[in-house]
Formats: sequence, C-alpha cells, structure tokens
Amino acid sequence: MSSDRELEAKGGDGRPLSWGERETRRRARQRAHRSSGAERVWGRLFRRLQRLMRSLGLSRRRIEAGGVVYRELSGTSLRRALSETGPGVKEYEVRFPLPGGELRSSQYAHRESIKIRFTRNRQYADLGHDPRVRFVHALRGLVRPGQRILELGCGTGASSAVLASEVGPSGGVVAINRDGESIRFARQRYRFDHLAFELGWMDTLSGELDGAFDIAIAVDLFRDAPDDPSKSRAIAELWRVTRPGGCLLLICSDAGGLGAYEHRLAGLGSGDIESIDPDPVLGWGALRALKPDPDRGSRG
Repeated sequence: MSSDRELEAKGGDGRPLSWGERETRRRARQRAHRSSGAERVWGRLFRRLQRLMRSLGLSRRRIEAGGVVYRELSGTSLRRALSETGPGVKEYEVRFPLPGGELRSSQYAHRESIKIRFTRNRQYADLGHDPRVRFVHALRGLVRPGQRILELGCGTGASSAVLASEVGPSGGVVAINRDGESIRFARQRYRFDHLAFELGWMDTLSGELDGAFDIAIAVDLFRDAPDDPSKSRAIAELWRVTRPGGCLLLICSDAGGLGAYEHRLAGLGSGDIESIDPDPVLGWGALRALKPDPDRGSRG
C-alpha cells in the first residue's frame, strides 16, 4: 500500500508531481491553515464583543418563535434584568402574524403588535421558563380528546395551548387569569376556537355548573385567601366544578405551601393525592388529586 507521502507526490492522473507543483500545494495548505486559525480568533473576538455590547445595553436581539417576533426594547439581558440586582422587568415589542392554520381562530380581534413586560411573576414561554407547562405535561395520561378543562391562573397561556392541543376541537379549555397584560398576549399568541381566555379569578366560576370540568387546574389558589375559612371556600369551589372521577392539579409557586392544599383535599374526600416533583428552575411545586366517583364505586 502506498504511503500518504507517496500519494501526495502524485497528481490526479497518477503521474509524479514536479518540485514546483509540490511546493504550490504545500503553500496552499499553509494558507488554508492560517486562514482557519484567523477565522477562529475573529469568531471568538466577535462573540466577546457581542457579550460586551449586551452587558452595556448597546445590543438588542430579535427572537422568533412560532412565527411571532419579539424585539428587545433594551440591551439588558433577560437573566440580568430578573436577577436580584436587576430592575425585575424586561420589555419587548411583539409582532403577531395573521392567524392561519390551526391558529386561525377569529374569536378575538387580531392585533399586529403589542408591548409586553417579562417579570418574575409574568413568564413568557417563548422567551424564558414557565413552570406551568412542565406541570401540565404531568397530566398527559389523564387528558383526553373531548374533555373540558379549567385553568385558573393560566399566566400568559402557554400551558393552556398545550391543553387545547390535547383535548382537540371536540373539547374545550377555559383559561382564567387576573393579569390583563397576560390575557391580552395569550389571546393573540394562542388562537384556538376551543380555547377561551378570560380576565378574572374565583368569581368567574360562579356561573359554572357542578361538575362542569373533567380537570381543574389552579395556580396559587390561596394567594387572595387571608385566613383558613377563605382558603377552605376557595378549594371547595374548585372541587365543586370538577366532575366526580375528575382530576385536580394544584400548583404553588412556593413548594413549601403544598401541605395546606393536601390537608384540605383530604378533608373533601380525595384519597388519591400525589405530589409532583418540584420545578428545578423556580422551585414551584404541585399536587395531583382525583375526585372520587360514588357511582363508579356502586357499579363496581
């Protein structure tokens, strides 16, 4: 077998190369090596310059997700803005495409652009981490096409969209939140005919029939419940609108507060309560509970 050096000494037609041809090839290899090395150096310098400009607030990014375009209104990075020493808010301009495909719903008027503020309490899944999405995925074995689902404290709507995709057009999702900016964004970003975003809180449930939902989800249900009686009323109302045999998912932004939920669920008669692993990023916790179905027991 010929050695590499012998192969290099021959041209494409197999003839031996002259000294001048070999020297030309050697110099070409050297130039290519120097060029690749210079490109790596310039690449590293360029990336460092970009990081420096972002840290000084001189560079703004454009982010696209699902056809939606987010443009930073300041050069401060999201991580720095939400850090303990940061301002706690990061602003973006958002441009929405015309509704089409599965997001063609016309129940809300289309808005071409809005401004949003990402804060420690208002997360946008396209830009950062929203723990609701992770906990909703924990229901995958329970969510089925045709179901009706309530999400109380839906945030900016990413988890609601996951649920809407799971239940399909034959089902429905009612997503409720107290923050007007979150609802305005969600209505533009996640457009399904069977997904309704409503501004409100517990009072919104007063018109719902008993057992109206197959699954009921609530985030920080006790946030506005200052004492034990008000906490008991809140969880009893959620229990009321969940059908027998249905499921409740209670999410808490402070995992240490889950004990108060578990105690009251047990008092309402749920013997099947399961804790879900805390969110590794923000430390949120969740409980999943099943509402007993007396009719199923009697049939058995």
